[in-house]
Amino acid sequence: MFSRRVLLLLDVLCVVGVLWCAVLIGGLFAGVRWLPTALAVAVAGVLVLPGFTAGILTNRKAVRGRQPQSGWVRSVWAPPADLPRWGLALAGLLFLGFWVAGFTAFTGMDEPDGPLDTRAVDTAEYHRQEQRFTLGVLGGIGVGGTVLAAASAHRVRRAGQRVNA
Repeated sequence: MFSRRVLLLLDVLCVVGVLWCAVLIGGLFAGVRWLPTALAVAVAGVLVLPGFTAGILTNRKAVRGRQPQSGWVRSVWAPPADLPRWGLALAGLLFLGFWVAGFTAFTGMDEPDGPLDTRAVDTAEYHRQEQRFTLGVLGGIGVGGTVLAAASAHRVRRAGQRVNA
């Protein structure tokens, strides 16, 4: 069971993780790699993954009405409909931004002569692209975790109870 305070803490951790990824990706776009990939990714994962996991676990709804044919299905996952539409739209745009930042590094679309440029990529550039891809994925997960944990916290506040996980 997650209380409102725990969900709020996990939501704040996700927001900090998203900001962490955004700042590091901004530095990578500028050509600066502030931290080694292992450290940057480990910190981002510690900040982002607990809130994302809690959001997935707490956004379940009990099946009502006609039961599914499978007897072991007692609840289904539901998308976060408890937040305002503008917040969901903003989260979608942030997710898209992280996705583009990550996958342009993966596909090489950020090269000046286009994706078909066959110039040799030096080791430092390769490590920057690798870190940008990983942080882009974790940033997108962080945006999703922020939305999911915020929706669960909002639902808990409205209902005045704990959410079962």
